[in-house]
Amino acid sequence: MAARLRHVAEARSDLRDMLHYVQTGKADGALSRDIDSLVLTYNQDREWVNRVLTYEQDTEIRCQRARAEGIEQGIEQGIEQGIEQGEARLLALVQRLSAAGRLDDLLRAADDNAYRDALFEEFEL
Repeated sequence: MAARLRHVAEARSDLRDMLHYVQTGKADGALSRDIDSLVLTYNQDREWVNRVLTYEQDTEIRCQRARAEGIEQGIEQGIEQGIEQGEARLLALVQRLSAAGRLDDLLRAADDNAYRDALFEEFEL
């Protein structure tokens, strides 16, 4: 039990040390000194730094492309849905005018957008 408590206390101490290092950049404990040493080593390796930056940049580019593709797909789907809804609306108007025997109104609606819109309102479509 005492060994376990000692282990927990050491872990908490290391965590405090690491958080202090992240916040201040000061390596005061064993863990932060190890981390700081690795940071210095890797920062001197420009090829590695460039590879990491390139990976991050590549990831950002991929995210931007994925967002653009998603937007494009959304627009395409929206257009398709809009066309389908418009066709259904027009078909409903044709059916109602035909059932009411208003063929002259149907022919006029085919050429006159304003008149067609008025008929949509009349039939609440």
